[in-house]
Amino acid sequence: MVLGRLRQGLPGGDSVGRLNGIMKFRLIATSAALLFAGAANAATFYCDPAKGNPDGDGSAERPWRTVEEVLLARLVQFVDLSGTPENPNAPVKPGDTILLRSGWHGIIRIAKGYNNEIITLGADAGHHPQVGWIEIGEGRNWRLKGLTVSPSLSPSPLARTPRSLVSLGERSSDASAELVIEDCFIYSVLDASAWTATDWVEKPHSGIWLGRHGKAHGARNNYILNTRFGINLCAPDCVAEGNVVANFSADGIRVTRDGQVVQYNVIKNNFVGSRDGDDNHDDAIQAFLFNAGTGTLRNVVLRGNLIIARETDGLPFPNGLQGIGCFDGPLVGFMVEDNVVCVNHYHGITLGDAQGCTIRGNACFSRWDGRARPWVMLGQKKNQAKGNTVYDNLAHSFSFKADAEVTARNNQTVTESVFRQKFSALAAAINEKYGKLHPVAKRPRLEPVPEK
Repeated sequence: MVLGRLRQGLPGGDSVGRLNGIMKFRLIATSAALLFAGAANAATFYCDPAKGNPDGDGSAERPWRTVEEVLLARLVQFVDLSGTPENPNAPVKPGDTILLRSGWHGIIRIAKGYNNEIITLGADAGHHPQVGWIEIGEGRNWRLKGLTVSPSLSPSPLARTPRSLVSLGERSSDASAELVIEDCFIYSVLDASAWTATDWVEKPHSGIWLGRHGKAHGARNNYILNTRFGINLCAPDCVAEGNVVANFSADGIRVTRDGQVVQYNVIKNNFVGSRDGDDNHDDAIQAFLFNAGTGTLRNVVLRGNLIIARETDGLPFPNGLQGIGCFDGPLVGFMVEDNVVCVNHYHGITLGDAQGCTIRGNACFSRWDGRARPWVMLGQKKNQAKGNTVYDNLAHSFSFKADAEVTARNNQTVTESVFRQKFSALAAAINEKYGKLHPVAKRPRLEPVPEK
């Protein structure tokens, strides 16, 4: 089992803690399997930019042309909250799948659609469909799978491009739920090597925005490249798991609502900072209450994420990347476990005004010369830190003085050799679960940590 291998050689908790972690992991995996199971009598339709025709019937032999044309022609049922389809004669119904073949498909934009069963828009086997951007304003039970998403692929300039290349659930209905994007390759441009420091602030789009409305949206196993922000989780109970966020100039993943789960992601290669004219304080994973900036967040899980500030030496525009920086609480009931953090900043893992949180089995290390050696810290701005448990962690230093009630044990100074063991074990576990090469990007999730 991947989770078992993940924990081998890592500082571990007691048996009850391990069982809870395994049960939660299995629950998430089982829920995902049920979410993605199609209806027994579901139909499958096809779009083919090269051989299709807008006047086709959507069959494999007579496919439609592009998914954008299909949506604009209202060939997909759009169901309102009462369960009534706005276009009942549309051939594609809840539970159906549209498979996209290689080529340019335009944009995917769906204002609303509340499906009682999942509608999948995904890549046909062996094909590589391309879209410029994706937006589902509000709705339920949509899945986007196996797509390449970038406005840079458009044969001609798009009329507009949004700030985030994928936006799910941002419109005005809290009934939205289970909008999921998985196995996609999402990028501003494929090659940003010529970008200046200013370009890194002004040119990149952000990757995935799981919007403020609804709950339980998901981003799974996506490769997000050359973006400003990687993934923003803005609704309760969202899940971001198995993603790669590579080459970003602000924050990798933002956590901003209760019950969110961020696990088994690779976050790497941060560019530009204050000396380059960018005042964002960059974090691999940051937590704060959306719109308020500070306030109570509850029951967030940050598990098994692999963070590395600079994967290779010689990358341009170096910047100090904070690891897991959750400064603006109170933070209640957080679980931060089994993360491996290699950053060039003091903040390896920091929880501010944490209450009843657990930090266990993490490893923080810096391979760069300099004073900034990452720690594990309980901090506070509101003098509200209390009742936390911190154990079996490795870091250059520890500070728990903000919490007079802290239970701390077996937290040890990290060494390079032990850190490399932790890094290798977690990398192997992530690769085994999600694949060493991303299925669409065809890029490795990470390279070995260079020697000092």
